[in-house]
Amino acid sequence: MRYSIHGKTLAAKKARILTNALIDCAKAGIKPSFAINKMLWAISLYFECGSFSRENWQTYHRVSDAAKRVRASGDKNWKKDVTFEHVRPLSKMYQMFLDERETLTLERAAVIIGEYPPVLITMEEELRMAKLGFKVEGTPEQRYREIPISGFNLRSDGAAA
Repeated sequence: MRYSIHGKTLAAKKARILTNALIDCAKAGIKPSFAINKMLWAISLYFECGSFSRENWQTYHRVSDAAKRVRASGDKNWKKDVTFEHVRPLSKMYQMFLDERETLTLERAAVIIGEYPPVLITMEEELRMAKLGFKVEGTPEQRYREIPISGFNLRSDGAAA
């Protein structure tokens, strides 16, 4: 994770509040919802970019090789051909919260959310992943094995899984 949940900034405090809210939801057995997904999405973005606002696809650094080519194509409508993908799907993140709710801590929740930062991929790559059945199943490395990505590791710490 590039940005800490323990910082003194307003954004770090907001990330802690949202993460603790998610922990409370999981401990109460609350089912996944749009609101829970949005909180996970925002915290994930904060951990990688330091901000909760919309990701900047034009400068975002975790990009598949094909998405880099689309972005560099010069087409003014290139954004329609790419998508901001959570390497560990939001549904998987929250299921991990639910599975670990008895012992879930703020630090562990931060790892679940921030371990695999989002990546910008093409719509074609996303459709190919879905057809292969990697929408939610398997490790992130397994889900992305068919997508050429150079210049970064899927995990935030750079370690191999």
